[in-house]
Amino acid sequence: MPSLSREDFQALYALEREAGSGLGVAELRKELSLTFPQGARVLTRGSEDYPQALDALADPPKVLCALGDLTLLDRQLLVSIVGSRNAAAERCEAASFIASDLAARGAVIVSGLAAGIDRAAHEGALAAWTNESRRGRTAAVLGTPLSFPWPPENAKLYEEIVSTGLALSEVPQAEGRRFDPNERMRSLKRRNRIVAALGTGTLVMAAASGSSTLIEVDYALGLGRPVILWYECANEPWAKELLARDLRDGDGRALVAVARDAVEAEEILSPWSRVWWL
Repeated sequence: MPSLSREDFQALYALEREAGSGLGVAELRKELSLTFPQGARVLTRGSEDYPQALDALADPPKVLCALGDLTLLDRQLLVSIVGSRNAAAERCEAASFIASDLAARGAVIVSGLAAGIDRAAHEGALAAWTNESRRGRTAAVLGTPLSFPWPPENAKLYEEIVSTGLALSEVPQAEGRRFDPNERMRSLKRRNRIVAALGTGTLVMAAASGSSTLIEVDYALGLGRPVILWYECANEPWAKELLARDLRDGDGRALVAVARDAVEAEEILSPWSRVWWL
């Protein structure tokens, strides 16, 4: 088994039990020995390395599994980029471009490893190079176990992400591999709140009324985090409705704005962070 302490194993076992897994202690040990990634960590709420940003959630994960560089979550600028799985190719290209530009400026790009906009955002970040000749960084929030990224066609991309960035998963690491399509879909939707909480703000590249993308937007706004709409979305019905609400934070700053490039996105986010990590 990967180097799991007694406390870490107990936390993972409790997660399995809560999910209704029928695995016993010995069975879980055997399965984790075969599937839990080497180097992965188990973070329990209140532990030193547990992401503080998640404490703002009404239902933060009790246990979070992490693979990669956790220090990325300490950066001053994390931008959550979200959008439709079936977004047009032109919109995916735009998502990749702005993610690359933001990552080159030192931002960490957070997304959910889904098809479409998520994939484009991760790929854009990985294609970037900072002024210090470092590769752009990105964090993927999974709705499946660390050893079972979804969708399967993003497996190679996932390997690239964890080699320099970070992956997070709150799901039971054994039972989550057995999710039926409906259970997996519910899990994928739940991870949206984590994507929202980790970002300094959320950039929406494409959406539709009632979509899971707008669920993530609601989470961000509920946390008082700014939401940025890609300018090509601004005249769509869902975007007009969002802008018309004229939502503001406690200091009177607008929570919903429109941007057409990385510079404008940074300017919108600047009141929420005093110094960028560049």
